[in-house]
Amino acid sequence: MNKISQMLPIHDPLLIFTLLIGIILLSPFLFKLIKVPDVAAFILMGILVGPYGFHLLARDSSIELLGIVGLLYIMFLAGLELDFEKLKLSKKNSIVFGLATFLIPFLLGLIVTKTILKLENNAAILVSIMFSTHTLVAYPIVRKLGVHRDISVLTAVGGTIITDTLVLMILSMVTQDYPDNSVKLEIVKLLLFFGIYTVIVFYSFPRIAQWFFKHIKRDKPVHYLFLLFLVCIASLGARLIGTEPIIGAFIAGLALNRSIPRNSLLMHHIDFVGNILFIPVFLISIGMLIDTRILFSGTYLWFVASVLIIIAFLGKWLAAFLTQKILYFSNTQRNVLFGLSSSHAAATIAIILIAYQKQLIDITIFNATILIILCSSLLASIITQKYGKVLAMTRNTSEETDKVERILVPVSNPASMSNLVSIANCMQQINPGEPIYLLNILNENTSSRENILKLKETLENNVSEFNHLNENLKVITRVDLSISSGIIRAAKEYMVSDIVFGQGEKTSTSQRIFGNIFDHLLTSLQTLYAIRISGNISDYNRFIVHIPLNLEYEPSFPSMIRKLNKLPKAKDEMEFRPENEACTEKLKALLPKKNKHTISYSSTGFNIPAQIPGSIEIFFLLRKQSVSYNPQNNHDVRRIIYHPNSTNQIIVVPGFE
Repeated sequence: MNKISQMLPIHDPLLIFTLLIGIILLSPFLFKLIKVPDVAAFILMGILVGPYGFHLLARDSSIELLGIVGLLYIMFLAGLELDFEKLKLSKKNSIVFGLATFLIPFLLGLIVTKTILKLENNAAILVSIMFSTHTLVAYPIVRKLGVHRDISVLTAVGGTIITDTLVLMILSMVTQDYPDNSVKLEIVKLLLFFGIYTVIVFYSFPRIAQWFFKHIKRDKPVHYLFLLFLVCIASLGARLIGTEPIIGAFIAGLALNRSIPRNSLLMHHIDFVGNILFIPVFLISIGMLIDTRILFSGTYLWFVASVLIIIAFLGKWLAAFLTQKILYFSNTQRNVLFGLSSSHAAATIAIILIAYQKQLIDITIFNATILIILCSSLLASIITQKYGKVLAMTRNTSEETDKVERILVPVSNPASMSNLVSIANCMQQINPGEPIYLLNILNENTSSRENILKLKETLENNVSEFNHLNENLKVITRVDLSISSGIIRAAKEYMVSDIVFGQGEKTSTSQRIFGNIFDHLLTSLQTLYAIRISGNISDYNRFIVHIPLNLEYEPSFPSMIRKLNKLPKAKDEMEFRPENEACTEKLKALLPKKNKHTISYSSTGFNIPAQIPGSIEIFFLLRKQSVSYNPQNNHDVRRIIYHPNSTNQIIVVPGFE
């Protein structure tokens, strides 16, 4: 045991890197079992392997280097991912909320830190602006609930730009060492230099990037390195004018915001490298700073943490409440606004780390702030999920949108794609101008040009058999190690809204499609149609659609109903079985009156196995975080999927867009 302790911390570079990669790889899976977010998981692992845990690693120069890059990367992504178009849609609202969510938490924090915690001026200001900043950790939740276009969500996004910019400006002023007799002059100089610096970055970076992307096309990864170089230049420039490098990284992200398309391969590279290496190492390095001994040294840390956590949530709630009164939001919209703005993560970590490194705060405040990050990330998600569902149920899902709907059909066997193409062709009649994309994924060592061309030719020959359908089919071939990831990437590239695919035979546990490919596809945003039909779909004249509770509130509900109504011979006999009257009314509004539809109210669910002779039954499997998610429904549907006697079914997974 003594020999092992003498070998720690690890100093071998290869062993250090191996351990870091292992932590990044495994910690999300381990902590997912107890529902801990990835951000918190990396911080906790940093505590365990750091000097105040098992001391496997020392926070040496290599960790610090990757940590600094990770911090800059976080701020760059924060600027890059802010949506200026949404800010334009709600300028007034964003300004109101941005000022409220900055000033109220800041002033409240200033009072508490000065009177209760007795902090010095600069420390009190830094801790107080930490309350003002927030990270939209819960934004993916409102997007999946389909309420990301609600005015309260747009207000939260726009307000984030304003409050984070104000916070970073104050940070740059507070962290400088000014002579006592020239504070005002130095602040004026800093603001002047900062203004000139910002204009230069906003003017030059987009133009330089546009020229580079246009003329340097031979080596695409160079585009990513070029962006990383710009971030470093911006960070160094910020340091030269006397402010923090993270502010330069944030401004670089804002400046390049419109130069990088959201769905581009370059954006994928930016997300991938940051999330797989730089940001996790930074969070691990943060955890290594936390002195766990303080947690057991007395009640003072818990007192400080309790005070800071209460102020953090109270300040954001008061800001949301004031915004509600000024802008006449509903109580639900106020709570969604509060949920989105109550999480402290990226900028909070940056501020508190800088304050700690400059010795403006002690380890107690630092540890207490980490607890704020952990608590707020969890509670913000819970609050947003709860009230986002309520908000989703109040909006009109029958409203028409100008969104283009595209259908992707993955095919593994060209000879057996008749039903899939027929179904996709019928559904695509809603948008007759759009082609149906036929996709084949090569995932073996058959990726030579000859094999790809041969397979494409086979697909196109089979396509010719469907000319009588008058559809426009486009054949796509992809090479990918994972079939499911290949499907998802193709869906993103072609902006697909619906994926129609075969369920496949369930010959063994490892080959069950619902245990591998299907589950992976559930991570996508598209509406999924899993088809398992014996014979030809045109041989069936009856369709029975089992509609679970609250499905009518899904954003994709109108699209799903209209597409199902276009199934071959669906107009002959299509029976809908909703579980409430509200859904019945929405169905009546969506379905053509000339068709032979039956809507039978039923609250008894369905039988297992569900098998009505001569009919095709349609069930809905619901994603978590969706409006209509119901564990019991999913349990019953999965029992049908795995039942050996179940066939002639279509499993629909509602999409989020």
